[in-house]
Amino acid sequence: MQKDRQGIGVYVHIPFCVQKCRYCDFCSSRENAAAIGRYFDALVAEIRADAAAADRRVASLYVGGGTPSFVDAAQIARVVAALEARYAFSLRDADIEATIEVNPASAMADKLAAYRRMGFNRLSVGCQSTDDRLLALMGRAHRAADFFATVDAAKAAGFENISADVIFGLPEQHLADVAATMRDLLVLPLTHLSAYSLIVEPGTVFDRWEREGRLALPPEDEERAMYETVRRMAADAGMAPYEIANFARPGYASRHNSRYWSFEPYRGYGLGAASFVRPAALPLGDGDCRRFANTSDLAAYGLAPGRALAEDHRLFLAEAKGDFMFLGLRRTAGVRDAVFQKLFGASFFEEYGAAIAGLRRQGLVEVAGDALRLSRRGYDLANQVFMAFV
Repeated sequence: MQKDRQGIGVYVHIPFCVQKCRYCDFCSSRENAAAIGRYFDALVAEIRADAAAADRRVASLYVGGGTPSFVDAAQIARVVAALEARYAFSLRDADIEATIEVNPASAMADKLAAYRRMGFNRLSVGCQSTDDRLLALMGRAHRAADFFATVDAAKAAGFENISADVIFGLPEQHLADVAATMRDLLVLPLTHLSAYSLIVEPGTVFDRWEREGRLALPPEDEERAMYETVRRMAADAGMAPYEIANFARPGYASRHNSRYWSFEPYRGYGLGAASFVRPAALPLGDGDCRRFANTSDLAAYGLAPGRALAEDHRLFLAEAKGDFMFLGLRRTAGVRDAVFQKLFGASFFEEYGAAIAGLRRQGLVEVAGDALRLSRRGYDLANQVFMAFV
C-alpha cells in the first residue's frame, strides 16, 4: 500500500525528571533505573503495536517530557529504532524536523553527540531564566552557567537549530529581569525562542504557595509589559513572532509545533501523550476527526501501553471547525478561509460572521485578504477571541 503523503507529526513523551519544578503540572516524576527500563519496554511495545503507522509518512518527530536528557541515551536510541522500523524510514536520511528536549542539568556532551548521531537535528533547551535567583525559586535543577555550557556543547555536537524556553510573569520577577534574560539569550547562536507567561496550575507548589498567600506575582500590567519586551527584543534581534509565544529566525519556525496550530494530524506515544488524527479525504464530516490520549497513570500505562486511554473522542463537525479557528488564530498569520473551505466545504466568514463582526468592532481581529488574524490588541485579549469560536 502506498504511504499517505499527508504526513503525520510524531510525539514521544519521556516522563522523567531529576526533580519537579515548582510551576510544573506536566506528566513527569523521578523514578529509579528499573522503573525507567520498564517504561521504555512499554513505550517500544506501544510503537510496535501501532498498525496504522505503517501507512503514514513521518513529517516531524518531537521527543519531549519530562526531561528526555535525564535518561540514558541508549533508551532514546531504542525509541528511535522502534519508530524507524514501524514507520519504515531512517531518521538520519529523512527530510524531517527531529527535535529532542534537554535540561541543562543533564544535557552532557556525550548525550548531545549521541542524539546528533541518531539523526536529531533540532534541540530544545529549557532555560526559563538566566537569573540564578529565579531559577532556584522555580525549583530548576540547573543554573545559568549550565545553560550557556549546553548551548556551546550543542554547537560542538553539530546542532545548528537550537531553541530555548523562557518564562515571564514569575514571582519576584521584574521587567528588568526579563530584559536581562533576553539580552543574554539573543547574543547566543539560537534559532528559536519560546516565551511563556506563567500559569499557576492546580496541584503545583506554586499553586499551594498562592493559596497560602506566599506567591508574589507581578501585577497584570507589568506582566503584559514583560511580554511586550520579549516581542520587541526578539524582533529587533531578527526573531519574528509566528505564534503568540514563539519566535524564530527566518526558516526556523518549529514545523512540529506548527502542526498543532494548523489542524494537521499528530500521533503521541507514551504516558499521557495526546493524538489527533483525521482522514486525508476532504471535506470533513461529523466524527471524521478523532482526539485521544494515553492514561497519565504510570502503572496502568505499563500494563496496557497505548490501550489505557484517558480520552477518546470523535469530534462533531462544529467542534472540529471551532478547533481549527481558535488554534489557528494563535499564529501570527492567522487562519485562511481557503483552507477552512477545503477542510469543511464552507466559509468561516459565513459560519462565524456575527462573531467575526463583533470581534472586529472591538478591534481584536483584522482581515487581510482571505485571512483572519489577531490584531495587536487581540494578542492581549486572545482568550476572549478564542472563546468566540468554541
